[in-house]
Amino acid sequence: MLGKGLSVLIDILNPERIVHGSVFQRCEHLLRDSMQKVLERECLTYSLNACEVVPAELKENIGDYAAIAVAAMGRKENA
Repeated sequence: MLGKGLSVLIDILNPERIVHGSVFQRCEHLLRDSMQKVLERECLTYSLNACEVVPAELKENIGDYAAIAVAAMGRKENA
């Protein structure tokens, strides 16, 4: 299902990179092969060739950074 969801995003948005955190970052070794097979089957070839799916490098701190970003953005809007 991860591969199917990402294939839709890749074909519609045509991103250069998708940074996937949380579960993918922790379990990439379990998810990568089946995800890649689905991507190769479902995606438009030129869209998939232009996109790289990588695990987030923030590890377990990703939620902390997200919270800080939301707090900072909220503060700017209210200022």
